[in-house]
Amino acid sequence: MIVMSATGIHVYLPPGGAPSPTQLDGKFLQISWRGRDHLLFAPKSLHRYHNQMLAQFLAEHGIAHHWASDQQLDVDDPELRIHGGGRFRADAIRRELTLWDNSQAYGRFDAERAVGQIAAADHAWSAYRVVVD
Repeated sequence: MIVMSATGIHVYLPPGGAPSPTQLDGKFLQISWRGRDHLLFAPKSLHRYHNQMLAQFLAEHGIAHHWASDQQLDVDDPELRIHGGGRFRADAIRRELTLWDNSQAYGRFDAERAVGQIAAADHAWSAYRVVVD
């Protein structure tokens, strides 16, 4: 297992909070910026595409970026790396986080790295069992 420093887990929710108090489904993105790993999670109802989730992170952190087209987001910071993405389901009852699929824009996430990142995070999900399909 890869040992990681604390990973920033960012869970973006629509106004009014999570659609379900016990389960959250959506997309996630695996990135690093300035030497720190970040995992971005959002339900599809908030961000239909991975690049929209990334744009929110970039805007919140003042990272230079621009939309080259309706679908292409360009990041103007060489310290930001996108490692891939996929889909997720967080189940609070079973205390399980399932990761699968891939991002059409950014490719498949690094499964071993993601498991280590989640375990190293200062977040409730670090105590969940992580399942990679």
